[in-house]
Amino acid sequence: MPSAPRPRDCVAVDRRAVEIVEVSPRDGLQAEDVVLGTDAKLELIHRVVAAGARRVEVCSFVNPARVPQMADAEAVLAGLPAVDGVTYIGLVLNRRGFDRAAEAGVTEINVVAVASDTFGRRNQGATSDETVAVFEELAPLAVDAGIRATLTVSTSFGCPYEGEVPVARVVEIARRAAAAGAAEVAIADTIGVA
Repeated sequence: MPSAPRPRDCVAVDRRAVEIVEVSPRDGLQAEDVVLGTDAKLELIHRVVAAGARRVEVCSFVNPARVPQMADAEAVLAGLPAVDGVTYIGLVLNRRGFDRAAEAGVTEINVVAVASDTFGRRNQGATSDETVAVFEELAPLAVDAGIRATLTVSTSFGCPYEGEVPVARVVEIARRAAAAGAAEVAIADTIGVA
């Protein structure tokens, strides 16, 4: 069995720096049963930035009926102070979410594509190819609007339903994202198996 490509075989890696994107204000809070108010979210984000985070995924422009924890995405973004060197990121999953994010003044969007069809259907209601196609639609719109577009490939290392995810699938998604104009492609260990 051929071994998986090592990072140095795929991309140029700056081994002197690690960049952490803090996602708790979005990913952490949207999983909670309790819906925090806008002021509490802003306080969390303020503390994360004060602790040194420079890129923070602060909200998700999704259907508020399905994810009530993110219903105040525009208010959260509007309530954030400009801080030199800090980027606030909004997650979008479709064109409607992108339009909301752009109107709210976001400077960076992140789209999640899945490497596993089963996980994609259960989590986002779409296959892997469908989630990548969303990014291929949105990235050029973002670039034209002066918004940085990034993609996170979830279940890159494994899926709770399908098991191991083929490296070739993850590489294919990354290549499609790069061709669409991704400023960055993040490879996510969604379930902790890397």
